[in-house]
Amino acid sequence: MRALLLHNPTSGDGSLTRERLLDALGRGGISPRYCSTDDDDYRAALGEDWDLVVIAGGDGTVGKVARNLADRSIPVAILPAGTANNVALSLGLRGDPEAIAAHLRDAERRTLDIGVATGPWGERNFVEAVGLGAVALAITSHAPKVSPEERIRLGREVLSATIGDAEPWRQVLRIDRVKIEGDFLFVEILNLRSSGPRLPIAFAAEAGDRMLDIVLLTEDQRERMLDWIGGAPEHSPPPVDAYKGERVSLMWEGVPLRIDDESFDPPKRPAPIEIGLAEASLTVLCPR
Repeated sequence: MRALLLHNPTSGDGSLTRERLLDALGRGGISPRYCSTDDDDYRAALGEDWDLVVIAGGDGTVGKVARNLADRSIPVAILPAGTANNVALSLGLRGDPEAIAAHLRDAERRTLDIGVATGPWGERNFVEAVGLGAVALAITSHAPKVSPEERIRLGREVLSATIGDAEPWRQVLRIDRVKIEGDFLFVEILNLRSSGPRLPIAFAAEAGDRMLDIVLLTEDQRERMLDWIGGAPEHSPPPVDAYKGERVSLMWEGVPLRIDDESFDPPKRPAPIEIGLAEASLTVLCPR
């Protein structure tokens, strides 16, 4: 088997080393070529012909593969070693990444759709979400280098503060053929159930269903949303307006926008945004 291991050595607390990863994969009968995301040639490596690409890192590392893997028919495996690990959680991947690495050969195959956002930046693939408003503003805050769980706690505090201070803005968007108009604190178009600081914002989303989940937060939902974030959000849906659709179109102006973990300042003039799904999805190996 020709396998590539793409590793972000700074993910999480940095304890998942190259040696530990190679040992765990070796116990599962896989001897990959190692490549670090710190190396400039990782994009070239993802353009080669492989039987398997193993991703050791967080959501940002999965996003790098989604944007740069030349052939999406090549199956991938995710060893969740980041802070939030939203992609892995949305696929039902939980537990120790080394244990996952040792059991890939008999893993179940699941589908991970890839989003496509078209706007002033051109065309860009995403894994997690495209969002406008409070969430996009909150991700610009950088948490100190503490434990992953502490970073999640701090991330939720920052998001709560941002939502608490957010001013609603008028937004018109079209979900397939349905027009939605209102005053919102955030608009999130999600490809996954979980986003941001490990929050199941799109509570009913299913990875690989070829549908986007659109979540809208209004002024009268603000206080309940803050209570939800500060409580036990894993166990109940958030107080938001939720929709599903294959395509979303809107005009972007006046508020920050994010694509996964990258944020963009508002444009100088209104800009049309189109969001859909790429024709080819990823196949992810998920041990039972």
